Amino acid sequence: MNSFEEIFDLMKSKLDITDIARKTFVEPIKPVALNGNTAVFRVEAPFIKQVLQDNYVHIFKEHLQEILGFEVNVDILCEEHSALEEAAKKAQGGIPKVNLNDFEPLSELDDDHAMVSKLHQSEEKSNYQYTFDTFIEGESNKLAYAACQAVAAGQKNYNPLYIYGNPGLGKTHLLSAVRNEINQNRPELNIIFVVADTFINDFVNSIKFDRTVAFKNRYRGADVLLIDDVQFFSGKKECQQELFNTFNELHSTGKQIIFTSDRPPKEINDLDQRLQSRLEWGLMADISVPEFETRLAILQRKSKLMDLNVQPQVLEYIADKLKNNIRQLEGAITKMNAWSLVSDISPTMAMAQSVVKEILEENVPPLVTIQKVINEVASIYGLSGEEIRSEKRSANISTARQIAMYVVHKITGLSQTEIGKEFGGRDHSTVVYALKKVRECIQRDKAYRNTIDDLIKNISNI
Repeated sequence: MNSFEEIFDLMKSKLDITDIARKTFVEPIKPVALNGNTAVFRVEAPFIKQVLQDNYVHIFKEHLQEILGFEVNVDILCEEHSALEEAAKKAQGGIPKVNLNDFEPLSELDDDHAMVSKLHQSEEKSNYQYTFDTFIEGESNKLAYAACQAVAAGQKNYNPLYIYGNPGLGKTHLLSAVRNEINQNRPELNIIFVVADTFINDFVNSIKFDRTVAFKNRYRGADVLLIDDVQFFSGKKECQQELFNTFNELHSTGKQIIFTSDRPPKEINDLDQRLQSRLEWGLMADISVPEFETRLAILQRKSKLMDLNVQPQVLEYIADKLKNNIRQLEGAITKMNAWSLVSDISPTMAMAQSVVKEILEENVPPLVTIQKVINEVASIYGLSGEEIRSEKRSANISTARQIAMYVVHKITGLSQTEIGKEFGGRDHSTVVYALKKVRECIQRDKAYRNTIDDLIKNISNI
């Protein structure tokens, strides 16, 4: 694998931008070469080049300098495809300077939006490394992996297939693998693979620009419909209704549907009961945090793909320390590879320790966030933060304390032991009980669940 591509992937992982901006402006970029201290990239659309130069180049420079250790210039090349440029001008009224805060994604519902279709095609080509061969199977994902393979082979036993689990565990990889396998073996099938935001924006724009017929023809004409991150349909009633109708149309004609989410349907806030029942009709397969053996296998595969020689004990150390998700593991190897390229030194245990420390520090919010959670929960229950941390065990205080522990766990990913220390030095079993208690309440009480969801959203946006 090209080393500059790996550096580019690491840079992309550091970008703090919306999913829509990432898919529209960043994913179409092709890394060309690192010529001295100049990073050269290529895009196909002049409009994309314009947006990148106006809004992203300075960010790219900062992250590349952080990764490589020296100042980097960025040069963006563009193949002047006249038809594509005309489509961009037609869709945008010229090639203006773009303010990303005002950006509204374009729909790809008809020929007038050829540019966006081209971007989606470029994105699909760039994701062809996500196959079943490159997916590491383990106990944590065995059911989801087997079901996706069956669907890709044409079996109709799992329709719909609903895969859920925390971010970074491989859900999108599996969707891409299904898409790629079907494309290879049955290219005549019409596969629609979108994130929920794209479906939602396409639907909104179809109403805004009077293209509802084109929208329905596109999505209801799919032989295979793959929708990633359906939790984002939460609270969007009209979009839920349209997804419900699309589901019924496709399912009644035997078309395959796969959804992914970070949670099961019953835990998605403000989800129509009829749509929830449809999401739960087929097989529901969860993906959990990979066990040590799977984490180690992922590291071994990533190292081999990079042609990076890493000692077994170094990989075992990383697998033992990074437990939350696959992105952390792959990010660690990518960063070690980048450091090795720059320093011309093979990966060492000291290098691994430094990388792991940096990744863990990036993913653990400061203590002020934990205090903020405690204060927010305390205010809801008319308490003080000190009371929640205290040894008091009244019903009101205990309930607030359990909720605060749960929210801290969801936002920070801290272990039960670490959370216990933040709440007055409580032991591991107390935190485990609190998390279990809150999960049970969430499942049976919708109002309680809404309160927790709103609290998590508010704290996460601070």
